[in-house]
Amino acid sequence: MSTTTINLALPAEARVLEEQAAANGAPVSPLTPWSPFTKLAFRIGFLYMLFLCIPTYPKFYEHLFGLRWGKITYHDFQSIVAFWPPQLVLIESEEGVFGLLNYINLILVFVAAIVGGLIWTAFDRKTPRYDKLYYWIRVLARYRLAYGMIGWGLKKAFPMQMVYPTMGMLNTPFVDMAEKKLYWSHVGVSFGYTIFLGFAEIVPGLLLLHRKTAVLGAALAAVVTFNICIANHVYDAGVAVPAAYFAIIGTYIAWYELPKIWRLVVQEKDITYAKRYYPVFPQKWKRNLRTGIKITFNFIFVPLAAAMWAYGFFYGNNYNIPSTPGLPEAKGTYTVTEFRVNNKWIPYNPGDSIRWQDAIFENWSTLSYKVNRGAIADRMIGYSPLRVKDDKKNNKLNQVNTQDSDQLAKQKKNRDLGVTRWEVGGMAGDRRYFFYTADTVKKVLYLQNKNKNHDDETQVLHYSRPTPNRIILTGLNEFRDSIYVVLDRTDKKYPLVEGRQTTIKAF
Repeated sequence: MSTTTINLALPAEARVLEEQAAANGAPVSPLTPWSPFTKLAFRIGFLYMLFLCIPTYPKFYEHLFGLRWGKITYHDFQSIVAFWPPQLVLIESEEGVFGLLNYINLILVFVAAIVGGLIWTAFDRKTPRYDKLYYWIRVLARYRLAYGMIGWGLKKAFPMQMVYPTMGMLNTPFVDMAEKKLYWSHVGVSFGYTIFLGFAEIVPGLLLLHRKTAVLGAALAAVVTFNICIANHVYDAGVAVPAAYFAIIGTYIAWYELPKIWRLVVQEKDITYAKRYYPVFPQKWKRNLRTGIKITFNFIFVPLAAAMWAYGFFYGNNYNIPSTPGLPEAKGTYTVTEFRVNNKWIPYNPGDSIRWQDAIFENWSTLSYKVNRGAIADRMIGYSPLRVKDDKKNNKLNQVNTQDSDQLAKQKKNRDLGVTRWEVGGMAGDRRYFFYTADTVKKVLYLQNKNKNHDDETQVLHYSRPTPNRIILTGLNEFRDSIYVVLDRTDKKYPLVEGRQTTIKAF
């Protein structure tokens, strides 16, 4: 029977590592104290991960401790696990608060970690190793990254981030869409691919929850989030810096094993047992406490969070799609057969600023129409951290409050008044979007412009449906002019949709 000699001259913590390794019957390379450079690198990395993995802005904690568990939603889970990296300096750009220049915040935090590491080195010259601290900082990084990856992945596994394009989008020229709008729409049109992207984030997160698979999960998370970072820069999608922040954490976790992986896979050489520090809990109550904490947090942020996202998706609480039903069997694209203003007939003219050129009824309570009249484009797209320039007061949770639907729902108000940014955001052009409530007894539609920059525009229109494919609207438009509109439904085909191999009912 082979034996392994334990060096009793080493510090107690180092001897524990060798004893744990020897108990596994594997070849053990002798433990030696870390070099001065290794210790300095650890101290800097430790502080950097600490700064990145713990929320540094007060509003996060205000939100966390202000949660009402009886009214919690998937938005609340998301805000807890997907908090943003530190923002010491706010630089507005085309990509919002997370544009290219805002990498300065990750750099500033790293500089602070270097300064802290040098001060730490000046006051601690005797500690030969930091295996215990290294273990715990990797635990913190693992769970921060795991819950963040799972949280972001659930938004796609239950497709509510990159959702299927609305009919209004399908009738909007590409040139009128922001890059992010194009990217999200083209991903959203493939239901299966969107779900795949979700699991590409969820699977690394699940692997990170287990110590034996954490390195694989961290490596996969770093690759996935780096790809997301590049895509966000290409399409000005607004979360490039947070994606890079996740990639940094994943790289840090996997870095410990990279030399051994390189030696085994690339150099095809044997490796010695990977010595690690693992905490020992001799008291039963400590073991039970550790197990209880792990089970509790994993349950909250994995199955419970998934259940909340599933409920929102299947029961009409999709934060990007309104849930108020529209006029029954009215969904479709309509040509404007006749249009009158103050009883004056207006012929079709693409250059007219009042006459509608076409109209669309969505499956929910949205009526949109095309008219040659410019509007201030809403830069917000979905649940994105893009910020309107010079709107520095709008900084809830360190990001712009792009959706009001969650708060409106908690207040028992119509959540659709806050679900505007997917339909309207990121698109210029001539299409106007109106939310409407329908009085089906009096046959009246009460409309309000969905664009936050024009939400003072309202209309009151009576409707009649002489045939299933014809809708007649009469009443006052947003300028308080009397209008009479005859709409006839057309069977319009969309190549982006028809080109799919399979037909999926998205809404």
